[in-house]
Amino acid sequence: MKKKNFYEGLPTDLLGCFYCFVEKKIQSKEHISRMLFEMNQIEKVARDRGISLLELRIIGHWFIQKEINLTKHELD
Repeated sequence: MKKKNFYEGLPTDLLGCFYCFVEKKIQSKEHISRMLFEMNQIEKVARDRGISLLELRIIGHWFIQKEINLTKHELD
């Protein structure tokens, strides 16, 4: 029985957010082995969907920025 990849069930925008989060953790050298595993899982799902990593990063950044802007307006 194939082990299910958590990321397979996520919409692409949320997958992009996770990609950006994991990338940031790797750059800051936090939990490297775990984050590399997560990055591998995310990249596999992106490949299966025909999405490049650059596209995934752009989608993730756009979605995160959108949420930041919405939250800012709620605080004003």
